[in-house]
Amino acid sequence: MNDLVTLTSQRLDATAYTTSDIIADNTGINRRSLKRTIQNHKGRLERFGKVGTVFTPLSSGQTAVSYQLNERQTMLLFFYLSHTPQVEKFQERLVNQFAVMKRELILRQAKFELGKDFSKSLHEAIRESPALGEHGHLYVNINKLVYKQALGVNVNDLRKARNIPKTEAITHYLSSSEADAVKQVKQQIRTLLEMKLDYQQIKQALQIQGVIYRIELQLPAKASVMQ
Repeated sequence: MNDLVTLTSQRLDATAYTTSDIIADNTGINRRSLKRTIQNHKGRLERFGKVGTVFTPLSSGQTAVSYQLNERQTMLLFFYLSHTPQVEKFQERLVNQFAVMKRELILRQAKFELGKDFSKSLHEAIRESPALGEHGHLYVNINKLVYKQALGVNVNDLRKARNIPKTEAITHYLSSSEADAVKQVKQQIRTLLEMKLDYQQIKQALQIQGVIYRIELQLPAKASVMQ
């Protein structure tokens, strides 16, 4: 599990980052002291992008402040820290986790590009299907079916959980494993459409095999209404 490095979003073009609190907690450096070091060298750090600021409300009513640092900023920061064994050991872990996150992003981007061709061929199969004339919402229903059978989730819930705008394709927000499952279901549906099956027959055929790669969604909590 990658617990040291996070993505700025779930989009394909997201940036991997860690925080000053994570660095402090894993190196034995006082959080306040580390933040002062970042502030003192902020000009140099921001040669590699803007240093993000995270505000976290505390139960005391105060607000805790930490900094977001991308990979190059993080590696530069280590030049300004004392190279104790604990610091050096943590730096190795952090380098490895940044590498893992970068590989995942590259893999996701590659699979997104490959998936474009499968999406195009599926649309062509829908357009040429006799079922299109019988079913006015075939494109929409096929799209919903793809995600239900690939990931076991409702399209609208997936958009809400990952904050995906209606104007953007869901495929921009899939992990590499999720993209594989979606591609597999699209291939299957295209084949079934070419066999002249209608929507209900396709749905039944896919339900027999079950969900390809089931995921769990964390839906945002509804905001409470102040009286």
